[in-house]
Amino acid sequence: MKWLERLVILLVSLLMLASGIGLFAFVLGWHGRPLFAWLLSLQEAQVEGAALGAALLLGGLYLLALFARNGREEQSIVQDTELGQVEISLKAVANLVQRAAREIPGIRDLSPVIKVVPEGLDIRVVVQVVPERSIPSLAAQVQSQIREYLSETIGCPVHRVMVEVRDVRPEPKAKMD
Repeated sequence: MKWLERLVILLVSLLMLASGIGLFAFVLGWHGRPLFAWLLSLQEAQVEGAALGAALLLGGLYLLALFARNGREEQSIVQDTELGQVEISLKAVANLVQRAAREIPGIRDLSPVIKVVPEGLDIRVVVQVVPERSIPSLAAQVQSQIREYLSETIGCPVHRVMVEVRDVRPEPKAKMD
């Protein structure tokens, strides 16, 4: 879920919760705020007011629960086989990407971001490389290594592998005692 959608859900759910609590307060006789004066008419119809307040309160709680759950929900790749479905989490795919790229000499550190698109996997790898290697050839090697390794291990098509070189640092020197 995109950050804007999450923000909208959060704001709407908080508004619904506040409205539901406010409606209950007004139906039960609290007349403190002129801003909510129009809600006073619902005191004449307490059953309808209470039902509306309950609906708003439950709707707000539902949206808050949905908001909290979507933050923890992990995406995965689902493949159908003869014997059933195989589900591979994107975290597992990210670990495989790290394993494939770390085998390449000249890569010091990397962090992958995996997205599932209709064409396959979009992979963005942020790497730290050593200065002694050619960055274009190293990036091309990372791209082909990741594509081949994932095709062999998970059988999912790789649509694109984007490599971002974030830093160039030499290998740490071993300490001598």
